[in-house]
Amino acid sequence: MKIQKIECLQLRSPHASPDDCDGAVDTAVIRITADNGMYGLGETDAPPNVMAALLETPTAHIWSRSVSEMLLGQNPLEVEALWDKLYEGTIYHARRGLGIMLMSAIDIALHDLRGKLLGVPAYQLLGGAARAEVTPYATLFPSMPLGRSWAEMQTLCFDLIDKALALGFRAMKMEMLFYDLVSDRELVRFTHECRKRVGQDCDFMVDVGYRWKNFNDALWVLQSVEDAKLFFIETPLHTDDLDGLARLADATTTPVAVGELLQSRHEFKELMDRGHCDVIQPDLGRVGGLTEAIRCARMAEERGLYCIPHAWKTGLTAAATRHFAAVVQNCPYTELFHQDLFPSHLRSHLAKPEIELKDGKWALPTEPGIGVDLDAATVEQCLYKPITVLE
Repeated sequence: MKIQKIECLQLRSPHASPDDCDGAVDTAVIRITADNGMYGLGETDAPPNVMAALLETPTAHIWSRSVSEMLLGQNPLEVEALWDKLYEGTIYHARRGLGIMLMSAIDIALHDLRGKLLGVPAYQLLGGAARAEVTPYATLFPSMPLGRSWAEMQTLCFDLIDKALALGFRAMKMEMLFYDLVSDRELVRFTHECRKRVGQDCDFMVDVGYRWKNFNDALWVLQSVEDAKLFFIETPLHTDDLDGLARLADATTTPVAVGELLQSRHEFKELMDRGHCDVIQPDLGRVGGLTEAIRCARMAEERGLYCIPHAWKTGLTAAATRHFAAVVQNCPYTELFHQDLFPSHLRSHLAKPEIELKDGKWALPTEPGIGVDLDAATVEQCLYKPITVLE
């Protein structure tokens, strides 16, 4: 069995709004085909045109090699070995940043392909089930304020909570990307109101999107919401402020979550050991795919920390994180942008079938690979450049 073809599909939603924050407004899909015609799919959270260009970059020397040279003709079953080969072969230009993002999509596609070739779900080849079901939490995003008043934003948020409860979610996270629209005191009051509306039988999380530059401002808010018993508060400080994150995590009982932007286990090791966070949040499309995310999760488990992946992309990422959560012991939840809670065109239509949610949970996957495929009509509608092909 050999890898015969690698493709990059550059997709963009026809409803793109640069002033909003739709993580799935565009995507770079990698499709890897074996010589028997079977293919695997993966995606990354990076500019699609850059991923296509990087995929075509030719070899310069032993530490700056082309993807085609390293992957074409190789055995697609040897996924982890191929990850290491790609990492070492591109350390001059790709050991972080966009290079790891491309590797992320390639790795997810290889896991999908390996499962299809062997006729089993991807999670069974990642160590097997750690739980009987997977529990996604609902991410509630009312969009950016975009000129709306604080009263209007609050109403939108409360409506999202009610919808998520009606859908059966057992946990949810409110995206409080309000910034200058509200004061810290208003944010504290609103957090308590949301917590009351969610109820005590449902875990509640908050994402403030790197709101604070000053440690003391963040500390005052986190201490002020300790009685709300949040499951975590996400990205209170900048990802690179490891010392500030450590001071914050050590000074409050509100758990601190961070890591959506980090890449590779090396960055996560530094985050955990120096940043003292309570929850790490690797994004499969940024950290290095399923292979590297699982390595990060094992390091977190050794330190007694949760690993709950960030997943703000299309149904391809939702499907991949389902497999991740199935095998990772310290992953009580995984993120889900439900198609009924956020009107994102690519999130709602690109990957089929949509995973069925029953009583707030997903059953373990049964389909080979990651279990979804591309919707041909959506690809035709959203493909904005010719497909990049290596073979």
